Amino acid sequence: MDFKISSVSLDQIETGDHTFKITTNTEITELALSISAIGLLQPPVLKQSVRDFTVVCGFRRIAVCEDLGITRIPARILNSDFSKIGCAQIAISDNSFQRSLNVVEQSRAYALIRKFAERSSDWLKILESTGLACSQTAMERIIPVAGMSESLQDAILEGSIALPVALHINRLEHDAAVSLCSFFRQITTGLNIQRELLELISEISIRDDIPIARLIEHADIAEIIGNSDFPVPQKVQHLRMMLKTKRYPELSKVEASYNQKIKTLKLNPRIQIQPPRFFEGKSYRLSLTVDSRRQLKSLQSELERLVHHPNLLPE
Repeated sequence: MDFKISSVSLDQIETGDHTFKITTNTEITELALSISAIGLLQPPVLKQSVRDFTVVCGFRRIAVCEDLGITRIPARILNSDFSKIGCAQIAISDNSFQRSLNVVEQSRAYALIRKFAERSSDWLKILESTGLACSQTAMERIIPVAGMSESLQDAILEGSIALPVALHINRLEHDAAVSLCSFFRQITTGLNIQRELLELISEISIRDDIPIARLIEHADIAEIIGNSDFPVPQKVQHLRMMLKTKRYPELSKVEASYNQKIKTLKLNPRIQIQPPRFFEGKSYRLSLTVDSRRQLKSLQSELERLVHHPNLLPE
């Protein structure tokens, strides 16, 4: 890397240009303590332009110096004709060789390489030089994250929205994406439940011709989310039941009726009966959990109640 070290005034640095920004870390407390105590040990890398300097790496270091009231800092200056892909490699390497990059940072790195590499055949070599995973599949899957809204990226980082769900939300129109992002950030739950809720909301929206944003704002959903007496798992369970009832009203009635019949039987927990999926078909699954013949014999009378129930099972 051909550069010179010079003292640069902070007002000459264009900190609003985030072209080469990789890090998502905004915490500066420890860094501020270090710089205030012993100075800037690792000068940022800047690229010379006509009037000012573009930041290649060192965004947090520069931000700390601004907060500390430092007006001039040492910097490694690249010539104005230094290639953009070269700048990208420096920016990525400055981060990837210090720590593992999170999904958003990986996406930014992959997007930079795709943007500035002259030929796709160069990608593998560049990926290897920066410490990124050399997987075309991973790159294609992760790259869209860099173009997501800041709130959706934050949701991925905090774990409230899983990457597959975030990718789906990102393909929706703006209002729907914003509403769904806010919705999931309030009810942090696992991937499978996120997928289930997203599917239910999307299908209800299509069937009833209601925009997703308006559907999520509906009073019954807002009431559950806003209920401070419900812990999050309970909110999620209520939302699942409510949305499922909206999506499948007739099925929900049949399920409720069936569950009530099972409840009135007060069966021993060692007896489990499972209806066919969506009550489509006639095959019910009955399972018994016993440790001995004595236990099995003790369940005989309850099995008889099942056999003679007038309308629990088909003839």
